[in-house]
Amino acid sequence: MAAKLEMVRPAPADSAGPAIEVDRLTKAFYDAEGDRTTVAVSDFSFSVPRGEFVCIVGPSGCGKTTVLRIMADLESKLSGTVDLHSDRPPAMVFQEASVLPWLTVSENIALPLSLKGVKRSKIDARVSELLALTGLTDFARARPQQLSGGMKQRVSVARALADDREILLMDEPFGALDEQTRLVLQQELLRIWEATRKTVVFITHSVDEALTLADRVLVMSPRPGTLVADLDVPFERPRDVVEMRRDKRFWDLTYEVWNLLADKPAGA
Repeated sequence: MAAKLEMVRPAPADSAGPAIEVDRLTKAFYDAEGDRTTVAVSDFSFSVPRGEFVCIVGPSGCGKTTVLRIMADLESKLSGTVDLHSDRPPAMVFQEASVLPWLTVSENIALPLSLKGVKRSKIDARVSELLALTGLTDFARARPQQLSGGMKQRVSVARALADDREILLMDEPFGALDEQTRLVLQQELLRIWEATRKTVVFITHSVDEALTLADRVLVMSPRPGTLVADLDVPFERPRDVVEMRRDKRFWDLTYEVWNLLADKPAGA
């Protein structure tokens, strides 16, 4: 008989203070004449302790990706503050695997280090470590066109980890994959996170994916996106993505989040 999941809160994240602080963030988009056309995010606040894994869920168009892009300095905010307490910018993994087709798997992973002029011996050692961590050792010399979608995303994750940045931002990285591949990569990501303990903010449309991965789930309203709820996910770690789905309490939590999503109309 499979071991029963225990509802035990994971060990608290690093007590040295938050890695991320977002306070009253508001973002609007404007037309060519400079007139405001859409308020995407309104008065959105949250913080993430160092080493914690946080997922953000919400309906399409609620501003989830906008929040992440502002954190990555790919979009400008209208008002509020976004503080990432790290010496270096965050690493980011996008929904579509952003591997370069003319490079091998190893060369794609090595790219951040090569651009920084790191010594070849150190690059080779780091790439070898990441190939093993992401299960890609046998594909080190393969080109992206030889890989499945899930394997391309493993390359993207490995590359994001290459220069060991503290904060990892992930924008629906498994959204385009089939359900079986998603489950496999969720388990792989959990294993990688256990090994590295990065501070992670992960965007997803999937409520059960958020509950599988996260220490906390932030629920957003429809546009303009505001914070509806900040929920602890009390399953112990390490987690098994299949065993979690056998536990009634997992689906009770899923039901709770779906009710939060359903009960909040735009602007509420």
